[in-house]
Amino acid sequence: MKRHKKNSLLIGKLVLLILGILTTVMVTGCASPEEAEEKDTGKAAEAAREDAQEESESGSSGQINASGLRERERGRTSVTMADLLKESGNGDKTKDEVRLPDTVLWFNATYAVLTYSNGCDWRLVSGFERTEENVDIIKAVLWRDWNVLDRESAIETVDNLVMQGHREKCRECMEQLEEWKLLDLGEIAFLEKFLEMDVDENPARYVIAYYMHQNGIEPEYMAAWDLCRVNQLYAYYYMCGFMDYEEAMDASLGNSLILQEKYESWEEMMDAYMLGYQFWKGDLILTEDSPAQERYHYYEMLRDREDNPYTLEWKMKLEKSW
Repeated sequence: MKRHKKNSLLIGKLVLLILGILTTVMVTGCASPEEAEEKDTGKAAEAAREDAQEESESGSSGQINASGLRERERGRTSVTMADLLKESGNGDKTKDEVRLPDTVLWFNATYAVLTYSNGCDWRLVSGFERTEENVDIIKAVLWRDWNVLDRESAIETVDNLVMQGHREKCRECMEQLEEWKLLDLGEIAFLEKFLEMDVDENPARYVIAYYMHQNGIEPEYMAAWDLCRVNQLYAYYYMCGFMDYEEAMDASLGNSLILQEKYESWEEMMDAYMLGYQFWKGDLILTEDSPAQERYHYYEMLRDREDNPYTLEWKMKLEKSW
C-alpha cells in the first residue's frame, strides 16, 4: 500500500481555479454533500450507510430522548451528537471508572478524535456512560444516519465498511477519470477537460481522487477512515445491545489487528483517516476552518493533551483481556 507524508494532500494552484470556476459552474444550486445524502431517501439502505453522517459516530451523554431527536428531524433541523451534549450540559462531565485494559483503550483510541470533538471521554467504551437515555439516543441516531435498526442491519453495515467503504467510492472516481482519460493529465488540462464532463455527484471527490493518483496514493490507503468507524460502531452495538460486550470486543480486536498491519504509527493512521474524511466531505481545504482542517485541529488538540490516547504503543500486542 502506497504511503504518503503527513498533510501531503494539500491542494495546489488548481484549487484556486476550482474555487473561482468549479464551485460556481458545477456546484451552484446543488445540495451540499450532507444535504444530498440526507435527502436522497430513494436510494438503497447500503448507499445511505456508506455515506452516513459521521457526526453521530462519537455518541452522546445527553439527556434528550430519541423521540425528541426524531421531532427535530421532522423539522429539518440538523442535529449532531455535539448539539445533544451541549443541550444536556453533560458534555464535559466524566465519571471515575475502573481503567479499561490497554487493548480496549487502544480500540477507543482509533476513534478518539471524534469522541473528543463531541466532548466525550475517550477512556470509556463508545465515549460515554451506558445510561438508558444515551442508549435511546444512539439507537435513534444509528437508524437515522446508518439505517441500522437491529442486529442484522448492524452487521451488514460494518461488513460494508470493512469490504468497501469510501475507498471503494474513491476507486470508482479514479476509474471514471481514467475512462474520461483525465487521470494522467497535467493540472490545467485536467481542469479544462473536467469542467466539460457531466458529473452527477460531488465534483470535489473527483478532484481529490485525481490528486491522490498524481501523488501515487492508492484508495486503499484511506482504509483507516472506514476501519476506525467500524471500531466505533462495534462500541455502539454493545451499548445498544446488538452485540454483547465480549462479541463487540472480539470484533474490535480483529478489526484493530488489520489497522496495525496497514499502518506503522498512530500518526500515519490518522493521516489516512483524515484523507478519507476529506474525500467523504469533498473538502478541498480552501480555508482554515474547512471541515477537514477543523477535524485535524481537534486531533492536534487531543494529541497535545497529557492524557492523550496516542501515548499507547501503536505496535502493542493486542490481546483478549475481557
